Amino acid sequence: MKMTVDQYWDRWEELMNRVEASFEKWDDLEDLLFIAQKEGDLYKEFCCRFGIMGTVNYLGEYEELFDHFEWCSDFFYDNEENLEEWVEDILWMYKWVAEHLVKMPGIEMEILDDFFTDFKDAYDRYGYSLRPYYQHLHKRALKTGEMEEAHAHYLKWTAAERDSLADCEACEYQTELEYYYITGEIEKAAPIEKLLLSKEVTCGEIPHLTYSKLLLPYYKHGKVEEARRYQTEGYFFIYDKPHFLVEASEHIRFLALTEPLKGIKVLDRHIEYADSGKDPYGMFYFYMSAIVLHRKLLEAGHRPGFAVDVMSEVAEEIAADFDARNGNDFYEREMERFYLL
Repeated sequence: MKMTVDQYWDRWEELMNRVEASFEKWDDLEDLLFIAQKEGDLYKEFCCRFGIMGTVNYLGEYEELFDHFEWCSDFFYDNEENLEEWVEDILWMYKWVAEHLVKMPGIEMEILDDFFTDFKDAYDRYGYSLRPYYQHLHKRALKTGEMEEAHAHYLKWTAAERDSLADCEACEYQTELEYYYITGEIEKAAPIEKLLLSKEVTCGEIPHLTYSKLLLPYYKHGKVEEARRYQTEGYFFIYDKPHFLVEASEHIRFLALTEPLKGIKVLDRHIEYADSGKDPYGMFYFYMSAIVLHRKLLEAGHRPGFAVDVMSEVAEEIAADFDARNGNDFYEREMERFYLL
């Protein structure tokens, strides 16, 4: 039976009000998208694609995110005089795309640069603070191994005004915490770590993503028992989210160094998504962590039960692709760092 207009929008609102991302929600939105396309209703298509973006982003389906963003942004700018209520929504999506686009080594530097230029121009055009733009330049620099640029963008990010398009405080503190651990500035990380773990500031993904960042620094500084507790608490938040590859890899590395047999369970939960190749950046860190786990199991006298030859080859290929794109040897050095664990 054909849907009436009211039934269509009631169904769309019902799906949009489902906070939790799921493949069921994605499928249901795709059904509505099919109806919109069959009717030739571009506004309905825009709304459905927008809902799909918000779903696939949290399912780790990043290629889908990019495709729908390109369509939605084109439609928005062609019809912006009629879509004023969507301005903040479309600008928010720039942050999601910026987060993941840099993690794809097949995306050439010129395309990345063009996207970030569009990111800045869009925020300038509508009079919003460039705080998110500088924050994502900072993140991009960290992922491409440009530490001086990361520091310069960090200063601009933290100095820029906060407005409605800034990340929540918890997410911003998480980004700072990760930066300080990368730079080894443990004394600066400590108060942020305390703030996040106390849950004085929190959001849908924080402190979920905080715990894994603490594991190796705590191990390095001899706080192994605290790290064990955080590993148990932290993994509870991500065990059913297979696309959290970077976080899972951090749990695997810690367990490889402390209780390698437990690391196999984490590996098994996330390996299918890692093998899918949907997140090359996460795939690289996950495979490298699996290689560490394999070696530590052998050293402890266990039979690993999984092979790493293919993982090693793929990780080397990903590292070479990233370094060729980025014009440096950052990922080659990352591999060396893993082999020294």
